[in-house]
Amino acid sequence: MKFGIGYYSLQSPPHNPVPHQRLCAEMLEQIAVAEKLGFESAWLTEHHFLSDGYCPSLLVAASAIAARTREIRIGTGVLLLPLHNPIRVAEDAAVVDIISEGRLILGLGLGYRQEEFDAFGVSLRDRKGRMDEGIEVIQRSWKDAPFSFQGRYYQYKDLNVTPKPVQKPIPIWIGAYQEPAIRRVARLGLPLYLASVGTIPFLQREIALFHNALREFGRSPQEIEQPLVRDIYVTHGGKEKGWREIKEHVTYIYKGYAEWGSMVDKEGNPITDPNDPRLGEASKEQGIFGTPQECIEAIKTLQQSLPSLNHLVCRFKFPGLDYKQSMESMKLFAEKVMPYIE
Repeated sequence: MKFGIGYYSLQSPPHNPVPHQRLCAEMLEQIAVAEKLGFESAWLTEHHFLSDGYCPSLLVAASAIAARTREIRIGTGVLLLPLHNPIRVAEDAAVVDIISEGRLILGLGLGYRQEEFDAFGVSLRDRKGRMDEGIEVIQRSWKDAPFSFQGRYYQYKDLNVTPKPVQKPIPIWIGAYQEPAIRRVARLGLPLYLASVGTIPFLQREIALFHNALREFGRSPQEIEQPLVRDIYVTHGGKEKGWREIKEHVTYIYKGYAEWGSMVDKEGNPITDPNDPRLGEASKEQGIFGTPQECIEAIKTLQQSLPSLNHLVCRFKFPGLDYKQSMESMKLFAEKVMPYIE
């Protein structure tokens, strides 16, 4: 099992606001410590125009992480490709890969918030086409030869994007949870980046859908990395005490997801009301909270239920959670949990 840290949203919530300068400094320090503790990846997440300052510039932040670290891989989880010019993404990603000496993972997603698409002047209806074309443009941009492209949304003639990345190519992972999007990931033969939403039965259905689609397209599921993001809080006080300490911060995340239409209950049914009582139940059940031993047992249950899982991205920093608490949780996890997970 590989372990990552993140994803970092850099939110400053109203229940415990923190200056963004401090949030950025704390993120860089925590990732530097995580690298020394043996975490293999660090992840960022993107949204725009939110009052809490949700991170809008993933590759800018990734470059700062790249300059601060030496070994940990740096991932975007996920960059909302239809909102961006794919050539600009290809260029920025290549520069981050160069600064990091080949450590970038470019995670991409469709996006879904109408407000974001309206502000960028992009039709939400066009996001799938822009995603498909954008991925092809990025992949062709990193090749050594100039290329031409004639699509519905993007057109280029004899274009040579420079400089080229260190990795040939930079790995691309795709975030998705609806069937058409999951089938797109399988068709491309790329890793499916599963976010923090969803309990085990929901995840089992998602992964089964992905694996069936991979086989349909002539690909082997065993050859593709399977990441998953989980909320984690390790404390000597036990699961119930730990949940009380972080409940406000964790549910803040998922209230936002519910408002945006991207939250599900324990059975995988949509939650669209941030005051729905099912939201707290799902937030608690899908996370990993408690003593080191309780966390070990929870991760082993995940492994048994999701045998293909091999990259667990651990979110220790929730919006509003004190930085010291987050660091203590992460250090406990590295010392008391990671060594006991194969």
